[in-house]
Amino acid sequence: MDIRFLSLSEIILIHENQIDLYGGSHGTRDMNLLNSAIAMPEAQFSGQYLHKDIYEMAAAYIYHITQNHPFIDGNKRTALAAGLIFIDINNLEIDDPSEVLYAMMIDIASGKIKKDGISNILKKLEII
Repeated sequence: MDIRFLSLSEIILIHENQIDLYGGSHGTRDMNLLNSAIAMPEAQFSGQYLHKDIYEMAAAYIYHITQNHPFIDGNKRTALAAGLIFIDINNLEIDDPSEVLYAMMIDIASGKIKKDGISNILKKLEII
């Protein structure tokens, strides 16, 4: 499986874009928490990815950026954008006409949904 992951600089650019578009404060609150969050989708054990597919990896970006709160502002927006961009650059598409993703992000922030729930939602939104 040839997977294109997002770099630290790409995540920071995504954050800057989200703040420029929708408002809030620029800046990173904790670079260690950011690095930890973006390392999760790439995590491996014995040469095998811990997250089995693109949707689980996207869920890892979304979940860990949201939970770690590495940015001063815009953590949920950046998390969702990073996950969706990751899906896109790995040649998959999702569609969210019912705005399920907004509710999902609120549920993640309030602790009602975990990574497996996120990946299940993303898979259901896949355009085949």
